[in-house]
Amino acid sequence: MQAGKPLRDINGLREKRFLAHADTNTTRFCQNGISLLEVMIAVLVLSVGVLGAASLQLNAIRYSASADYATRATLIARDVLDRMRANPSALASYATASVTGACSSNAGGASVATQDMADFTQAVTCQLPLASASIIVSGGRATVSISWSDARAVANAGDTTFAVSSVIR
Repeated sequence: MQAGKPLRDINGLREKRFLAHADTNTTRFCQNGISLLEVMIAVLVLSVGVLGAASLQLNAIRYSASADYATRATLIARDVLDRMRANPSALASYATASVTGACSSNAGGASVATQDMADFTQAVTCQLPLASASIIVSGGRATVSISWSDARAVANAGDTTFAVSSVIR
């Protein structure tokens, strides 16, 4: 076949392809390295996304722990208030109670109020980090305040305090 002539004739229609001229003097410019650059940019974008997802997961864990501590403090305070309601004759035994220190085993007590305070002390010191608590009874109203360290959720944060007050009859 000659250059410039159709390659074949199909059903009377000529195909539009022509033989290419082989020109050996033409210099081809190649774009070497473009694929590598695209891959590097894709890896950079992917790594930023993975770091963002890791940051979200870390914050979720922190705030989940903080919410757990708040729930525990609420349950402990409600428990001691219910125990005080169940034993109103010994309300003076609960007055001006203060709890601090490390986790210790429940020593128990001779009376119901003493046992309640031992359980309260153990719950506060063992279930919350660096916790302290106080109970103040004034007239027929009891106020329970529980504080704990929330430094895990927020760096250099002060103590978080939960206080609840209830009428004891």
